[in-house]
Amino acid sequence: MLVMLTLVLRFFIFSSLTAILNAEFGCVDPENPNSPEPIKIGERHTICLTLGNSIDWSDGVEYIRYTFRPIADQYSKFHIPDSYSQLVENNVLKSTDVGVSAAAQDKFSFLSKYFERKEGAGKVYPFLTAIIDVKDGDVQGIAWDDACVFCAKETCSENIYDYNGKKGSEMSPAIVPNESCSFSEEECNKIDAEGETTCDITLFVVWTGTDADGAPFQSSGYRFSAFPPASLKDRLMNLIPWLA
Repeated sequence: MLVMLTLVLRFFIFSSLTAILNAEFGCVDPENPNSPEPIKIGERHTICLTLGNSIDWSDGVEYIRYTFRPIADQYSKFHIPDSYSQLVENNVLKSTDVGVSAAAQDKFSFLSKYFERKEGAGKVYPFLTAIIDVKDGDVQGIAWDDACVFCAKETCSENIYDYNGKKGSEMSPAIVPNESCSFSEEECNKIDAEGETTCDITLFVVWTGTDADGAPFQSSGYRFSAFPPASLKDRLMNLIPWLA
């Protein structure tokens, strides 16, 4: 069953990170922070999206964090309103690049770029799909899905980094590079000026594995990369109201 949700975002103030993968940076239910919540299908669970002011977080990073409470195994969509104008045009993070990390329980994704700041040639990568891998209710890891289904091949490029800013293809051992669509900063300035939200951050979330009761998740089969282009076009047409 395909269900698209846009949830209210919870904003966390800037902070300085001295260690990325520590208890402070875990992702828990903000109303019950001391008790990890086993993932169960049909129940709400906390997912965190952290936006940092560079793609190298090894020496600390200024960041903004959002938390979401989607229903497990519903294919959910989160749109961060005005994220393009705030992060790119107004540069509230005083950033070089803007890196994005997704987290659930104590597991983290690799970094993905939202914005690559280059004088006169900036790039925006607005579409993200997080695949949350769960075993018996415990999150095992989070992967970024391929996001090239949203654009032409020539506008798609590698977009996965470790927390030292190294590309996935340059890691040892190398990982399969995730690729994402990009828009030029010039294109996004025009889109934003017209009142459109295409260049804002949009996160899709799917689940795979088994929940705390051993029931298998189904929503990963609905991710966009799982469908051939013709089928994808039909699905996108059906989802136009949700993607606006």
